[in-house]
Amino acid sequence: MRFTMAGRKATQQALLLIIGILLCPANASSASSISSSAAAKNHKLHRPSSFVHLKNDQLQLLQLGQFRGGGALFTSKSNNNNDQEDDLLVSSTRNNNNNAAAIAKSVITTTSIIAIATFSFLHWDTIKELFDREKFRTAIIQTLNDIASKGNKGLFLYAVGFMFWECCGLPTSVVETAAAMAFGFKGGLLGSFVGKTCGSLLAFTLGRTLLSNVVGEKMEENDLFGLVERGVQRHPVMSSLIVRYSPFPQLIKNFALSLTKPVTFPIFLLAISIHGFPFSVLWAALGNDSSMRLRASEMGETMAANLVLNSLLIFVTVFGFVVSPAITGWWLADLRKES
Repeated sequence: MRFTMAGRKATQQALLLIIGILLCPANASSASSISSSAAAKNHKLHRPSSFVHLKNDQLQLLQLGQFRGGGALFTSKSNNNNDQEDDLLVSSTRNNNNNAAAIAKSVITTTSIIAIATFSFLHWDTIKELFDREKFRTAIIQTLNDIASKGNKGLFLYAVGFMFWECCGLPTSVVETAAAMAFGFKGGLLGSFVGKTCGSLLAFTLGRTLLSNVVGEKMEENDLFGLVERGVQRHPVMSSLIVRYSPFPQLIKNFALSLTKPVTFPIFLLAISIHGFPFSVLWAALGNDSSMRLRASEMGETMAANLVLNSLLIFVTVFGFVVSPAITGWWLADLRKES
């Protein structure tokens, strides 16, 4: 029995349909897409632009999905799988970074503990003397006597050293107290006030000349500096005093004002004098009183409590922790409202 040309074509399509169902089982709705498989022999399968970066095995799966009539569904699923793989890769990278940071922190901590333990073991006799009140007090008195014996030369060296100390923005109250213990009230007050004033002026000058670019870049990163600059432009003297009495670090107090053009050298000198002199007097009085008590204790005598000095210390503590932050906060809030 001879088959006509139409019969042969129908038979070929039926065979392709059976092979497709056996090899790639799909929904019944996708079976109709097999009728176009003959044309696929002469034309390459269309590749969507969204899959340009897929791997070869993913492209093969995509072609198989399109042959089955489910290409669109596979596209969405493949994209979701790629997103999940990316998320897992990012999460793994973050975990590795966190683990590395934790390991580095542990190494630093362990090294520091070993170094401190080694130093303590080698210098245990010296460290043990620090906990002996009598030896510690004797050592302090001997050191103070050695410094005071140098007279004006020692006072000058202290003032120069304290100038650079203040320029670097380091804490000054402990140093000023120790100076008064060594040089007495007048000598400690003179050396501390001169050194602190010269150090602030040195920082102010560097901020306007050699370090202007560096200080400017650092201050631009701080949002508060814009408010300080705006306040100084409106009220230079009052704003300078508020900044000096603010709880900001000493380094910011000196260098921030150096970038504000309305604050001239006379205004800055006035602000640091009004702010610095009372504190220098207080720390000098505290240092002198402490020195007198140490020397009296060495001789077996006792001194009555200094009520005036204790009251001033209480006032300064309250002012530093309550009044100063409140005034600074009110000033900054008022500047935000005006802006």
